[in-house]
Amino acid sequence: MSTHTTVPIGVILPYAGPLAHNDASAPGIDIAAIRFRLAVHGWMCCDGAPLDIHEYAPLYGVIGNAFGADSNAGTFYLPDLRGRFIRGVSGMPGVARDPDVADRSASAAGGNTGNQVGSLQADAFQGHEHDYLGAGEAATYATGEGSVVALNVQKRVTDGDVRKSEDDGAPRISAETRPVNLYLNHIIRFR
Repeated sequence: MSTHTTVPIGVILPYAGPLAHNDASAPGIDIAAIRFRLAVHGWMCCDGAPLDIHEYAPLYGVIGNAFGADSNAGTFYLPDLRGRFIRGVSGMPGVARDPDVADRSASAAGGNTGNQVGSLQADAFQGHEHDYLGAGEAATYATGEGSVVALNVQKRVTDGDVRKSEDDGAPRISAETRPVNLYLNHIIRFR
């Protein structure tokens, strides 16, 4: 008995094989041949490429213009997952699973915005500040009937430096906020 499973058009899967153009630098890698073999089986790389609406009608029927479109050229775009994390759609208005849902923009011109599949959200780091105690003012001296007294007023200051915490170890700083991650290509079922 056959156990054939049909994967619906529009399904996106992680793919551990080489597909990105920079993967071609490895010896014996032919990206065009790999992409061709995947296409024979109904899969394409999620690289934001434009596709003809009529030639790829089944996929267009599922994703439409969600990831962008050029109506003058009769094209729509594949999702572009290069260097991006996938996040589930909040799905319901007013649900705080994505408190900044109103700031979601189109991933390409003509694509969906807001609380819709295909919208894009820029990176961010929740606002916060670290306060450190430091000398606020130079010591002042007051004279009177007794000895000289030095007053050193302390106030909270922030200098922007990242410091090592003895309990938490050295901080890992970078140009972006991100969790630990592993690079993989993504493919989408188109037929």
